[in-house]
Amino acid sequence: MRQGSTPPEQLFPPEFEELWNSPLARRFVHAARRLRASAVGHPLALDVVLTLLTLAAGLSSVAAPSEARGGHNSAAASTALLVLTVLGQALPLVWRRRAPLPVLLVVLLASTVQWWVNAPQRSVVAVLIVIYSVARYERLRLLAWSVPALALALLVPAFRVDPFREHALYSLFFLYATAVAASALGLVVRVRQAQLNALADRAARLEVEREQRVQLATLAERSRVSREMHDIIGHNLAVMIGLADGAAFAASNDPARGAEVLPVIASTGRQALSELRRTLGALNQTPDGAAAADLELTPQPGLSDLNTLLEGIGAAGPQISLRTSGDLASLAPGVQLALYRIVQEALTNSLKHAGPATTVQVALRAAEGQVDVRVRDTGRPDAAPAVPVAEHDGQGLVGIHERAALAGGTASAGPTGDGGWLVHAVVPLSAPHTREEEQP
Repeated sequence: MRQGSTPPEQLFPPEFEELWNSPLARRFVHAARRLRASAVGHPLALDVVLTLLTLAAGLSSVAAPSEARGGHNSAAASTALLVLTVLGQALPLVWRRRAPLPVLLVVLLASTVQWWVNAPQRSVVAVLIVIYSVARYERLRLLAWSVPALALALLVPAFRVDPFREHALYSLFFLYATAVAASALGLVVRVRQAQLNALADRAARLEVEREQRVQLATLAERSRVSREMHDIIGHNLAVMIGLADGAAFAASNDPARGAEVLPVIASTGRQALSELRRTLGALNQTPDGAAAADLELTPQPGLSDLNTLLEGIGAAGPQISLRTSGDLASLAPGVQLALYRIVQEALTNSLKHAGPATTVQVALRAAEGQVDVRVRDTGRPDAAPAVPVAEHDGQGLVGIHERAALAGGTASAGPTGDGGWLVHAVVPLSAPHTREEEQP
């Protein structure tokens, strides 16, 4: 800091700080904020007040003694002419927001008449107001039309009005600078308001987009849970129904054989309940992301669980064979889950529609960057025709198509021509990331 300079804390005298922090100053600031809020909410009322103030200032100059009007040209301006010019300056201000350019032309015309007769110079306030209004509210492509009219009108006071014409060029420069300052203020406020409107629109758009993302995420989660619930309930109920039918048939011939099936039915039911608890538990997590303490979490099934799946369905009666080739164990968990669900749904459909006496062949082959899955059954043993596509294509086949599509692949299903049914799916080895991979 240079010697003799005032410290920052002493820029204002203590009396100013006391005045600024006084209750009177605080009430003044509060009143100013309320006035501004009222002006924003009622712009027409503000324009009416501005018009009345400008009109009162102009009429006070008309009512002044003739000596106060000054100059040798004051006798040429009659009182009626002055009243008309004052009205022409003040009354158009009511429409300064709706028609800025016409209001500017009217006010400039009335002010030019006053300046020409060298009347009391009260009109400069109205001119500055309309200059600001044109820059603030007029359409941008019309702003240029106000420049010639304003430049010509300001020549009159520079060369006709007593205080200005003594130094006409300096006065003209001052008048032009004042007009530029008023227009610059209007443009600054206009740009600032445009920025605020843009920020408000962006905030509203981001809020709408955020709500849409939440809704899409909710719908996606509901679809995922619905798909999982269908796979779990549909598969396990089909197995349990097949086992129950087999047990009822066996009990009529061999009660001991029928009793052996009952533990398998109970085990299948417990497995279904466990998977349901795991799936629904993912929806009932605590705010920090932890699941309920009493929920036993297990990993999502993969290709290593196919043998358990085949044994469970085979217990209901179908003869199932599995053939695999390629490196299936190194597949991503999401791909393995998709393949497991596709095989599970295909076997469930075979058990439902072909019956427990059918033979099912399951083949998985990983080669050339993709996994080829085929689940083929032989149909009913009585060689009845395969179920038509319109009758067979229920929620299960839709789920197979969705599973394959989410993994980046394709799926198809249809009769084989010899009474059987074939489900064929092709899934790439590097499938896109799915939400199932994130589940425990």
